[in-house]
Amino acid sequence: MDPTVAAALVGVGAALFGYFVKYATDIRLAQRNDRLERINRQLSEFYGPLLALTRASDESWQAFRKRYRPGAGSYWKADPPLTAEDALVWRLWMSTVFVPVHRQMMELVLDHADLIEEPDMPPCLLALCAHIAGYQAVLKEWERGEVSMAREDNISVVNFPGDELATYAAEAFTRLKAQQAELLGTNGARRRSPGGVERGLPASAVPSRWLSRTKS
Repeated sequence: MDPTVAAALVGVGAALFGYFVKYATDIRLAQRNDRLERINRQLSEFYGPLLALTRASDESWQAFRKRYRPGAGSYWKADPPLTAEDALVWRLWMSTVFVPVHRQMMELVLDHADLIEEPDMPPCLLALCAHIAGYQAVLKEWERGEVSMAREDNISVVNFPGDELATYAAEAFTRLKAQQAELLGTNGARRRSPGGVERGLPASAVPSRWLSRTKS
């Protein structure tokens, strides 16, 4: 073969090889950037707000139960017997604190369902939506002004999935933060604050009180 032709073929081959390497690299970078963009949206638009709201709800619930009918178990337990004042306090806190916060959670699910990690809707999110839907009838009944002491007249037909929702939000947030760090190339040793305290939210950091929480 003519040396000139051979050199030309080698040059063309090297150029083609370089093109395909660059093409494959560009595809990987585009896929990485797409994945990172989605994770950023998941954290900022869904899982981050969901985690913040679950924590706010939990803190409010703990404060509520510390002040009113303290102790373990249901607010509507028979011992000690409920008073009309207890029922009115329940209605006030549910209508002005808990239902509005839980409705915000439901709106996150409805508005950003495309950002949910799982292929199917997680049961705790379905239960959350059903819980809020059930309270619509209860709140409407309360508008009559009559104070019923019956448990079924004061709670939703579906309990708030506090334990499951808190665990789900914390674990998903932690998992996505780890994936985000890996894509950003910062998944080595845990970052530490100036005082040496580790940052991040491991799944084990879910407050133990969430594991015995009830809102009925």
